[in-house]
Amino acid sequence: MNDLSVFLNALPDGIVAVSEQNVVLFANAAVYDTLGVLPNSITGLPLSDCLKDQNLMMQLDKTGHESFLTLEADVSYPRKLKLRIRIVPLQEKNGEIDSPVALIIFTDVSREMSTAEDRERNSKLETMRLLTAGVAHELGNPLNSIIMKADLTERLVMKLPDSETKEKIAKDLAVIISESERLKRIVEDFLKAARPLSFRPSEADLRKLCEGCIAVMEPELHARDIAIQKYLSPVPPALLDEDLLRGAIINVIRNAAEAMPEGGLLIMRLETEGDFFKLSVRDNGVGMTEETAERIFDPFYTTKQTGTGLGMLQIKRAMEAHSGTIEIKSRVGKGTTVTLKAPLRQSETHVLDSPEAK
Repeated sequence: MNDLSVFLNALPDGIVAVSEQNVVLFANAAVYDTLGVLPNSITGLPLSDCLKDQNLMMQLDKTGHESFLTLEADVSYPRKLKLRIRIVPLQEKNGEIDSPVALIIFTDVSREMSTAEDRERNSKLETMRLLTAGVAHELGNPLNSIIMKADLTERLVMKLPDSETKEKIAKDLAVIISESERLKRIVEDFLKAARPLSFRPSEADLRKLCEGCIAVMEPELHARDIAIQKYLSPVPPALLDEDLLRGAIINVIRNAAEAMPEGGLLIMRLETEGDFFKLSVRDNGVGMTEETAERIFDPFYTTKQTGTGLGMLQIKRAMEAHSGTIEIKSRVGKGTTVTLKAPLRQSETHVLDSPEAK
């Protein structure tokens, strides 16, 4: 293996050579990224003792070294990855302890799979755009007319003498107006999700923006018996699209509130992490299953009876517009933490005026 070691260490795939007894004879440098182990620390050990991910261990336990084989495994160590594993036989078994009989090649295909998922999601979005254009045109004007006429009728009814009939009509009109407004908001949600984002950055105070979002949601949170804790560290002024971020943050807070139907605690934390801002919103609500968390960004997927399944998608698009990410950690019955993270891009004026630039 010495003649090949330089070449194998230069490859991006993790490569392990094993003996007939499944002992590791060689491991290249890339196994640290794919398996989370140092190459020198596993040489001479049984392969099963080197694998820290149970799912990967179970997959390899089912295979032999006699034939070419390709399989895939989802692993959680050293981080969540999808690995493609190829077994390449080298020679016939001869019983020698230090003679390699097979190479096992570990390839990280997470990004490849993610790209395929993005293509599928974009295809759904394109279909949604086409449908939304027609639906919005057909529903928008009639809805506005219904709401306007109902408002006018409500004013006329208020001028009538008090009676049981007046009270009943007023209640029915209130329902008509409320449901029409809700339907209008649904149509608007479809339009927002389908419309290409316009990114208009300007220098903004993220801490002040978070305070404003909490102020908007505070009456609703108090009505739901939800306490608020804020830990908002100062963040340098940065180029942000305030409208996009405001919508994303309010959406996250509203989702957290809806996850606590019996009341609870909402914790918002803002801090810097290197050249990034990190904003997390944590609730102690009902939480999500692993399946729900994985599908939460799919268009139209929702667990709410009155949801459109577009809210989380809008948050994700807002973060992508800022070259950022959204991370969700959730446990059923324990609650959910949503973390928004993006670079703190400074304007030229701010950089020139900063003490470091002088």
